[in-house]
Amino acid sequence: MHSIIYFSPTGNALYLAKRLANHLGSERTTLAPLEFTDPGILTANKHLILMFPVHGFNAPVIVKKFVKKLAPGLYDYVSLIAVGCASHWANGAVTSTLRKTLVTKNYQIIVDEVLAMPLTFIMAFPDDLSFKVINESEDRISIIGDSILNRSKSIHQVRVKSRLFSFIGRIEIPAARLFGLELHANRHCISCGLCWENCPARNISQGKKDKPRFGFSCMMCMRCIYNCPEKAISPRFSKFIPLRKGYSLNKFR
Repeated sequence: MHSIIYFSPTGNALYLAKRLANHLGSERTTLAPLEFTDPGILTANKHLILMFPVHGFNAPVIVKKFVKKLAPGLYDYVSLIAVGCASHWANGAVTSTLRKTLVTKNYQIIVDEVLAMPLTFIMAFPDDLSFKVINESEDRISIIGDSILNRSKSIHQVRVKSRLFSFIGRIEIPAARLFGLELHANRHCISCGLCWENCPARNISQGKKDKPRFGFSCMMCMRCIYNCPEKAISPRFSKFIPLRKGYSLNKFR
């Protein structure tokens, strides 16, 4: 009945997706990772719920491509839930492009909301703030779940200044590509293959001596850096972008 398709490089969106699935009823809800889901072979269902992180005040490129490939008429309803470091107006236009695409395909949008979770790059939230935003989003996801079950619309208003932030934030796309070229694996790399097997942008391939080779398609999602078991991947110059101690939600559960 409900299909939750999530993109969650660092685990924040997946954490909330699981909470939402429990609220909607696990027996009536399917969960699937967006990067491993082909929109061309999806089967019809009642309600599609897309959950994803905020990238530069916008939806990630991979999510935009997914929505563009989505066939009309597969779902009766669609809901959009973005997950950023804040839920205020700065992230207010994050779903604007997705909404336009979905409307042209005659999809009815029920929920369009932004939830806050701990920051995953540049600087970490203090622990007390992290617990606070997680608890608030857990409460909010229950309210959103009720809106989905009752098909009562919950759509935030998009301000002009939100659109401006979204426009400026698009600079992250070329910046992320350059960031990807900076990435390298140091001598601690054990050639486990996790990075190239799980890169959502397919930006990492198996290189010489079974070491990862990084291309020009990076989304700066941080999955390869934070999920590396040996913490062997890092940028050469932009070392201030990833959190020094990595990021894991396990600390706050």
